[in-house]
Amino acid sequence: MKKTIIIALILTALCSASVYANKLEKPNKVYTQEEIREKIKNSEEIAYIDLFSSEKEDTPMAMALESVTSASYYDQLTPYEQELYKFYEENAKNFRNGTGIKTPASGTSSQDSYYRKTLEIPITLGSGEKLTEENWLSKMEEAMGVNVSTLLQRSAYAYFWMDHPEVFWVDLNNTSFAYGHLISGNSVIFVTELKPRQEYKYFFPSCYDSPADVEKDDALMESKVNEILEGMPRDASDFCKVKYITEWLCLHNKSYNYAAAETKDGLPAYHTDPTLRYAFIAPSALLYGDGDDTKKYPVCEGYSEAFKILCNRAGVDSMCITSAGHKWNGVKIKDKFYFSDPTWCDTGDNRGIKMYSWMLVGTEKAKVMDSGKDHDIAYQVDLKAPDISNTMYIEDMGFPVCSAGNKLYNYLDVDQNGSMNVDDISGLLKQAADIDEKTATDLDNNGVIDILDSIKLLRLFFTQG
Repeated sequence: MKKTIIIALILTALCSASVYANKLEKPNKVYTQEEIREKIKNSEEIAYIDLFSSEKEDTPMAMALESVTSASYYDQLTPYEQELYKFYEENAKNFRNGTGIKTPASGTSSQDSYYRKTLEIPITLGSGEKLTEENWLSKMEEAMGVNVSTLLQRSAYAYFWMDHPEVFWVDLNNTSFAYGHLISGNSVIFVTELKPRQEYKYFFPSCYDSPADVEKDDALMESKVNEILEGMPRDASDFCKVKYITEWLCLHNKSYNYAAAETKDGLPAYHTDPTLRYAFIAPSALLYGDGDDTKKYPVCEGYSEAFKILCNRAGVDSMCITSAGHKWNGVKIKDKFYFSDPTWCDTGDNRGIKMYSWMLVGTEKAKVMDSGKDHDIAYQVDLKAPDISNTMYIEDMGFPVCSAGNKLYNYLDVDQNGSMNVDDISGLLKQAADIDEKTATDLDNNGVIDILDSIKLLRLFFTQG
């Protein structure tokens, strides 16, 4: 009962703090870490993007990671960040109402929120030491193992924009955090709430006008994902699944959305044309890329997020990776991570061999093909990318590859028709039987290139045997 009263008192005093998370948005001001902490301590409003202090200390747990082995950013979070993340996960569908406010019970005026989370943090105090309004924040951060600005940043960013692109209806640019605290004995009760910023009615991406529009696209996207995966070959290997998904995205998206990629006065083009906001979310590549409304075509975010959704639903570990100006994917197969970039695979020559040029590549080949260094990882919000294999997946399978960037898979395009498909498997079988060293390799390491190597190849492609 006492705890309920305490929490109610905190909620009465909650103060909004604006949140921006799109990497294209510029910070209002670069604060020092101490300035950020003072603002949070005093419950003063601060924009989300402004929490990215140039002087931020390393997060003890996450920044000390030497190697990332999981495709989920959740696994990089501290326990209290994970608690917030799981809270968002449990309420994801409720966010579709655009406000987070629960529908009041009949005859009441309740303004309870789906997105109000209370964290109770036990504090270890020294002899004669007490929690005060002066030391509660530093003591809480010490107990959590993360500073509070990072807690707010990473839990929301990792969930909504990296691990779960299917939850496309939350635009962190349009949200605000309300927060408050209370000292209770040797604990700090810290409350956060995600809600629309004051100037917005909803926290949807600006291309949506109502909850009904969001729910419609959510249902359409779920149906489309099921339809796509139904066409995937049964018992396909992870390689075959990635190939299928890459081909689908390339063949069902007419063009990259160059208009949406433009900026004006440092702001994304969708600030003046909200329809262009579709380009940055998964529905652009899954629902609208082959339609007539070019404003809804995808940019790299749309491709990358659609790719992740399809891979994860197909049972392939995939993650979104970002740099200062690009977003693509990491794919984990047999304990190794590779780059896959569906945006750069979709060159417009949709049925050509170029469609595979950025599929499951390693860092060495990426350096050769990307002279502009768009694939240099420059991580935001203190999240790390995994160590990517130096070699391509097909190299790790035992195949030689051409050095020319757009001909990486030519050795597998046996009939040289510009596409890699089951006909090439048949060709490989025939050529391997004739011991053609141009397309066969000694996969079973018995010192002889023969039909057994082709059988091994077939298993690798379709069953990962």
